[in-house]
Amino acid sequence: MEALAVVDLSASLVPLTIRHADLDLSWSVLDVLEDWTTPSFHDDRGGPMETKTLKVRVTGPLPGRPSKIGEFSMIVRR
Repeated sequence: MEALAVVDLSASLVPLTIRHADLDLSWSVLDVLEDWTTPSFHDDRGGPMETKTLKVRVTGPLPGRPSKIGEFSMIVRR
């Protein structure tokens, strides 16, 4: 499932927290498991762009069970 999120970054552009854009849910990033950039062929502002993708391990409300707290991995794209 995809959702819009606000990602708080460190000075070195590493995600620190991820907040759901519509719901009152947030997760703390424990570790970056994967970090890659892929070419995207969508025109944005008049030219092709690259998509930054991160797989992170987080702690916070569990997907589908927001009343429970735990750890899981999620993908963040920008």
